[in-house]
Amino acid sequence: MENKISTWLGIVAAMGVLAIAVTFGMLELADNPVDKEVSAQIDKKEDQTIVGREVDGVFVDVYVTENSTESEVITVMHRMTHQKVVAERKSGSIPMIQSNTKKLKEIINKSSFAKKNELLAIADRWAKKDFSKIVEDHNYFSDAQEDSVCKATRAMDALEEQHYILTTFGEEKAKELYESGDAPHVQ
Repeated sequence: MENKISTWLGIVAAMGVLAIAVTFGMLELADNPVDKEVSAQIDKKEDQTIVGREVDGVFVDVYVTENSTESEVITVMHRMTHQKVVAERKSGSIPMIQSNTKKLKEIINKSSFAKKNELLAIADRWAKKDFSKIVEDHNYFSDAQEDSVCKATRAMDALEEQHYILTTFGEEKAKELYESGDAPHVQ
């Protein structure tokens, strides 16, 4: 009987030592300064490149900067067109608002992009609230991104766009777009 008690006490003691060792090991790994340094570098890089806020593929603000690539600017402009077109498939969305258009124009103006003239012409039209070529704009971006599935078939009417804004960006952002004049009013 004394032998069984000694065996069980030995097992319990060994398990306790093992649990303490694993706990200290995990704490040491979690407190590793190399990991902290790498994590800080990643956080710093993200702060420099991502300016907007994303929720379920929907960006509330333009997330490009003067350091962004042409491809990133095209992605943003493509996502902005989704508010105004009917397409079989859409991936991501950014509100088509004057502040976003203005920011894009500034970035494109300062760039040396290969497609600078085309992008600037589109951004200029959008700044004037001229969306008469929005389907062509959308499909230009799809082609530039080599996306043959995401083709726009037509522009949304005002009611469809209102519905899209409300269901995609939410009530608060929809209200902001209507009050600023960046969303169509249905009569």
